[in-house]
Amino acid sequence: MEKRFNFADAFWFRVPLKALVLVVAVFAFLSLYPTLTNGTASDHEHALFGLTVLGGFMLTATIFTVAINDSHVEVDDEHVHIRFEAFFTARIALANIVGVRSVDPHPRWRYRFGLATNFEDRISCSHGGSMVEIELAQPQLTRLWPRVLPVTRFWIAVRDDRAFALELQRAVARHANMNRARAA
Repeated sequence: MEKRFNFADAFWFRVPLKALVLVVAVFAFLSLYPTLTNGTASDHEHALFGLTVLGGFMLTATIFTVAINDSHVEVDDEHVHIRFEAFFTARIALANIVGVRSVDPHPRWRYRFGLATNFEDRISCSHGGSMVEIELAQPQLTRLWPRVLPVTRFWIAVRDDRAFALELQRAVARHANMNRARAA
């Protein structure tokens, strides 16, 4: 049975991004309006180019806003699937998990928001909130563009961190019991 846990809403990023897009759009329209209404044909071409650039900026900002909301962790009978901001994914075998616990990261400003790493053995995914550490028995090669890191610890901050940690501990125990039963 698959269980899904969502990351926080990242309002701290979406709201300023939307405000920035709105301010830039208003400024661009106010700046280009006189050119469109009173300008020459050459001025109109320049204004249309400016509007095209503005449209590209707005489209890019919209894609980033949507990507931020596409963040969740799924626990099934065999794996933990992490999808963070549509730019990072990881699939962890339950058999490779040796520990699940709460963690208080330091420095907090570095690991509390966004995708972070120490470039040695840890990846952190957070939009804020309490973090759960997933410790692995064997390093898992994980792509964090443009690098591939041998990760042994994932720090995950989902909305309901306690329920996530409990569900993951149960799933790891169920998986271990199933493997012991198969071996017997």
